[in-house]
Amino acid sequence: GSSGADGQAIRDEILVIMRKFEIKKRKGTFMEEWHQKLHNNSTPDDITICEAYLRFLESNGDKGVFYGYLESKGITKKRLQTYERPI
Repeated sequence: GSSGADGQAIRDEILVIMRKFEIKKRKGTFMEEWHQKLHNNSTPDDITICEAYLRFLESNGDKGVFYGYLESKGITKKRLQTYERPI
């Protein structure tokens, strides 16, 4: 269905971002964990996570910007750990 296609589009864009910023796929990194989550269980939260990650990149890596944006949209650090594939 549509959510599967959306998940694939997000996975593809993550790979583009990783290549552009020369981010290696290393086990245990946020990008790798999120990428694996998307393979297994894409959810509407992934759009917000993507928006937060783009703000993180725009802020030169300020994790406070990333988590602040997520929390403003109702996604806490604890919630990130509750996914089938925690991130």
